[in-house]
Amino acid sequence: MSTSDYSARRVGGRVPPWLRDAERARPIPIEVWITGALVVIAAVIRIVVLTNQSYWMDEALTAYEAQLPLGAMINTMVHVETTPPLYFVLIWGWAHLFGTGEVALRSVSMLAGVALVPIAFLCARDLVGRRAGVFAAAFVTFNPFLIWYSQEARAYMLLAALCGASFYWFIRARAQPSRRTLAWWAIWSSLALMTHFFAGFLVALEAVWLLWKARSRLAGAAVGVVALVQLAMLPFALIYTGHGVGWIAQTPQHIRLSQAIAEWGVSIMYRRATVNQGLIGGALLLALSALLLAFGGDHRTRRGAAVAAAIGGFVWFAPLILGSLSRADDYFLSRNVMPAVVPLAVVLAAACAAPRLRLLGGLLGAVLVAMFCYATIQVQTHPYLQRPDWRSVARALGPANAPRAIIAANGFTADPLKIYLPRVKWAQPQSQKVLVGEVDVVGDRKQVALRPVRIVLPKQPPIWLTAVGAPTPALTAPRGARLIDRFVVRNWIVGRFALERPTRLTVKQLIALAPEYFHRTPNDLLIFFQRPER
Repeated sequence: MSTSDYSARRVGGRVPPWLRDAERARPIPIEVWITGALVVIAAVIRIVVLTNQSYWMDEALTAYEAQLPLGAMINTMVHVETTPPLYFVLIWGWAHLFGTGEVALRSVSMLAGVALVPIAFLCARDLVGRRAGVFAAAFVTFNPFLIWYSQEARAYMLLAALCGASFYWFIRARAQPSRRTLAWWAIWSSLALMTHFFAGFLVALEAVWLLWKARSRLAGAAVGVVALVQLAMLPFALIYTGHGVGWIAQTPQHIRLSQAIAEWGVSIMYRRATVNQGLIGGALLLALSALLLAFGGDHRTRRGAAVAAAIGGFVWFAPLILGSLSRADDYFLSRNVMPAVVPLAVVLAAACAAPRLRLLGGLLGAVLVAMFCYATIQVQTHPYLQRPDWRSVARALGPANAPRAIIAANGFTADPLKIYLPRVKWAQPQSQKVLVGEVDVVGDRKQVALRPVRIVLPKQPPIWLTAVGAPTPALTAPRGARLIDRFVVRNWIVGRFALERPTRLTVKQLIALAPEYFHRTPNDLLIFFQRPER
């Protein structure tokens, strides 16, 4: 027998520090390696598609606010935005470090989307097990809905990540309500509440659960701090005087519920599904998950899934119930319930990791990931499934050679033009006269409902009809102008009219003149002025 067959303690009587560290070392579990690879894949996917699409209207507002001085940004945010200030303060500082380009502004959401992968893994691992952790990490890596909002300069992915962190420390504090776990839960929950009002649904149930579970002064103090933060955020909802969110309730709840279910699965491709398909698909997935957990899950799997389902389900259904009781409080929308992303990913992961039905669970997980990948490829490669490409329209319009007025169909959705075009002010004077030498009309080739038309028939009361057509630029110029160019940019037709004599016009006057510049006049217009290059 050689000396190597004896324990280190027998040779020399002491264990060297380096050998003691080696004895403590454990191989890194395969699940951790897989999750690390998923983090890299998630980062690659989100970086590759970061500038695949142009800004849409809300992102254009973010870009405008990020360029303002801090005081002006806060004043604008308070009166225009519908959410608390954390994201906007963060993006303001970020923009002053890295600029207001698409990559710079969207990188905050991209980083939050990548961070969601390890967060989902840790939550599922601690509640259910390592195998469930891998499934949860894979779901948030490839989910097209999350990829979509990871390439958007708005608060939603930051909301999902902060709520995921709150949920993780809730899991830890629920198991061991120590000073450390409760403090971290309070920190992440407070940050989530400072990002979006819908975080309150997740945090409120977590707070009640921790108070009931811990029954200690520490838990009461942590919940008290979070409650104070929530109270501090309420004035932002009361001060808000912007464009409103009343448009949400104009769509029936069952349609928004169906759209949210489908959008969480296939992103913007939900537009190709019917209401019944969305509801049936959600019910089928819920039933399959319940069967897998009931017949294949052990005690820990079912218990962990129940905790996650309670939190995620509350985030989804509490707004629906409030909205059904009062139309004024009906704000249910797919992106508003993003605090439920991680809890519901854990529920699905628990079903797929059910120990007694691993084959069926693994098959369900593979089908979901394959569906996510297919939808992601479709969305990122087909322009009709993407945000309107106002970037291409702006490139086609180019710098102004003469004082220019731009009349764009689609109303506020055309706001990105004011960001992409040079020498354009965001806030446009409505009554002030501005010298105009050229009028550029951006029409849409889509068939849409246009302005109601009053039809008068003999001996009958007037009839109002809504015409359907495409709001395209006029083929002939109105009096005092001439058509100098007409060209197609993706789904738009742009008409360029030169005025025979430069004229001072207001936005209100241009609204009145719009029917002369359109073949069919759209319901919504965006009118702004562009100064020429000096």
